[in-house]
Amino acid sequence: MSSIIKVDRVNKTFGTLQVINDCSIEVEQGSITGLIGPNGAGKSTLFNLIAGTFAPDNGKISFDGEDITGVPSDQLFHRGLLRTFQIAQEFSHMTALENLMMVPPQAGESLFNTWLRPSLVKEEEAQVRQKALDVIEFVGLKHVRNELAGNLSGGQKKAPGAWANHDGRCSGSVAG
Repeated sequence: MSSIIKVDRVNKTFGTLQVINDCSIEVEQGSITGLIGPNGAGKSTLFNLIAGTFAPDNGKISFDGEDITGVPSDQLFHRGLLRTFQIAQEFSHMTALENLMMVPPQAGESLFNTWLRPSLVKEEEAQVRQKALDVIEFVGLKHVRNELAGNLSGGQKKAPGAWANHDGRCSGSVAG
């Protein structure tokens, strides 16, 4: 299997503090990979480097075979990579399924499309709904798909990982 994310000899300092020192790691396509370490070990900094929040001082970061070293996060999102966070932020008065369907942009957000292209809006909504159902089934939460997200346990809220990542436009996410 090929690597979706590859970090090669990356370094990052803040002032005189060396936070990341000669770090190399590969994440295989389709895998769920964890990074474990004590507080202050540089895990979040590494996630921020991969996700384009910070640029490394040196080294190389690749995503799906493409060099993304120093590419800003907004550009990485459009290339299929996004960063999620450990604290799940859900719309508590919407169901788990409805939360997963909150993926911008959608054709129905345009008044023009809603009035003049309703079939496009309906077709896209059906695709988003099916993808959300696929994610819920994949993470083993089919039994709570119609439960209000505010009623879910912390683990259930985190299980989908990148709730915004499910829409097919992103092929990788970094959670930290």
